[in-house]
Amino acid sequence: MATTETVQISRTEAQAAQQLMQMANGFIFTAALYPIAKLKIADLLVHGPLPVTELAQKTNSNADALYRVLRLLASVGIFAESAGKVFALTPMSHCLRADAPNSMRDMVIFIGNPFHAKVWSDLSYSIETGKSAVEHVYGKPCFDAIFGDPEIAYDFNMAMTCFSRQIAPVLLEAYDFSGIGTLMDVAGGHGAILCEVLSRYPGMKGILFDMTNVIEEATCHICSRKMEHRCEVVEGNFFDEIPSGADAYYMQHIIHDWADEPALKILENCRRALAGRKDGRLLIVDSVVPETSEPHSSKILDLEMLLMPGGRERTEREWRQLFDKAGFEIARIVPMQAAESVIEARVRG
Repeated sequence: MATTETVQISRTEAQAAQQLMQMANGFIFTAALYPIAKLKIADLLVHGPLPVTELAQKTNSNADALYRVLRLLASVGIFAESAGKVFALTPMSHCLRADAPNSMRDMVIFIGNPFHAKVWSDLSYSIETGKSAVEHVYGKPCFDAIFGDPEIAYDFNMAMTCFSRQIAPVLLEAYDFSGIGTLMDVAGGHGAILCEVLSRYPGMKGILFDMTNVIEEATCHICSRKMEHRCEVVEGNFFDEIPSGADAYYMQHIIHDWADEPALKILENCRRALAGRKDGRLLIVDSVVPETSEPHSSKILDLEMLLMPGGRERTEREWRQLFDKAGFEIARIVPMQAAESVIEARVRG
């Protein structure tokens, strides 16, 4: 005769299990946000609440399916739902608007892009081998895979510009760029951050240095900001050579893309570019991973670097070791009101 044993589970254990399930289901929120951002639902709600039937009509969507997605997002505060299946914006969904000053729409689109999701589904490969999952999934290095597809390349560049818009105010609040006559933004993408710095420091000149695939759009962005008379655009590859001629070299979220050996190559090229400049400085905006076990977004980004380009986030000790090998010494680390810090380094005398 079969018997059934009752397993006693404490409230604490039940809550722990529920919390674990919520975390395991986190990918569902990413998957839900992606089409909502693509459909510009938040932009449709900017003038006030709308019923889901109208939202579906405006986006050529199935009203029932759209409702179920919006209901989920409303349950965690991304939208607000009222009677009659009517939805409105909340502070979080305001950030999904394309025209919001603090818009995260482009970042959400890249994070949710099927290209990106497929890479994350192969995390086990990176755990087993320590190698980039992009190369395993797509058969080519990360940036070749990204820039080999115009749509993915566009989403990636827009996401990076989005990040620059977010970080510019906290960067300018935290770090004093005074005394820099010419600032070179190495791998500066569309030039969003460089234009913000030049706007704050009208006596400064800028050089945007990046590869062929972004130069045209960078030039357009710089012209749209009316900075073309103060900002030169130079094409090249930082693994080959970084041009001299600047008082300071700025790299934002670049070194973290690379493992130590290629990162060292980039830093050594920066050192050569700074040769002979007594007061020259290298400014790196990247995360400094805490040595303790506290939650920190750098630990999420560290896995992104492992999976995508095969790079890593670094602790302060790891940063100091890397700079020392490249012939630099860290002058100071300036924290910002963000996950990143400004690491200021100078050529070792």
